[in-house]
Amino acid sequence: MKILKYLLPYVIITSFNYYFAKDAITFSSPISFNLIRYAISSIIFLSISRGKIIFNRDVIQLAVYTTVSSLLWAYGLLYVSPAESAVLSYTMPLFSIPISFLILFERPALLEIVGVVIGFSGVILYGLPLVHGLTLFGSIITIVNALFWGLFTVFYRKLKGYDPITVNASQFSIGSIILALLLPIDYNIDPNPEFYIGIAYTSTLGGAISFFLWNMMVKAEKIPKVTVLSFSVPILTTLVEFLLYHVVPFPIQLFGIFLMFLGILISRSRTLLS
Repeated sequence: MKILKYLLPYVIITSFNYYFAKDAITFSSPISFNLIRYAISSIIFLSISRGKIIFNRDVIQLAVYTTVSSLLWAYGLLYVSPAESAVLSYTMPLFSIPISFLILFERPALLEIVGVVIGFSGVILYGLPLVHGLTLFGSIITIVNALFWGLFTVFYRKLKGYDPITVNASQFSIGSIILALLLPIDYNIDPNPEFYIGIAYTSTLGGAISFFLWNMMVKAEKIPKVTVLSFSVPILTTLVEFLLYHVVPFPIQLFGIFLMFLGILISRSRTLLS
């Protein structure tokens, strides 16, 4: 599997990203949080690309979709746990696969469709205990985030002919401008060591590097293949929550995680057997 060298570090980095982000937004507004991490990520990529950026309609759309996704993800984390956010965010394949068919004309294989259906049914089962009060509100925001994640994933694939460093430099630079314009709406920062650690992780490993790895995966493989494998993240995030905070999922949630894993196996069964 040619994306394995990107997938393994992506899964590990992203699984912890939810916890560091949750800590950071406890002491800052989602807009302030994302503006700082986008600015740092843009500096990292601009320094590597030597200031080179791309400015066209596709890149602007990519930046808008990415920024909206990041904001909704952060606002959702105000109301749901990191593990819940991870699982709900990975409704993304439900959106990315039809979007990739409509925009890129990528037709998924039958096993990939079956894997997504089974994996997504696991997401639904996991999310059933969350349907109440503010947790429901946070869940809805997080799922809408998944829609925009699906959109920017497809645009990463659409821009696969461009240098990924330059694409990310452009995306984060434009996103930083958007967030700076939105900052007066919701500005709040209460800096402390926990905030700084959260920002440091989500801007570097969980920001620049995770976006780059995701870009490289969808550049190398079709959307259906990559998005089904992404169910690995909520599985690991739930395990981390259990190990660190001793939060035991409900039985129905454990069955949902099993279905996510089964969806991965089915979608990749032809590759694994060849």
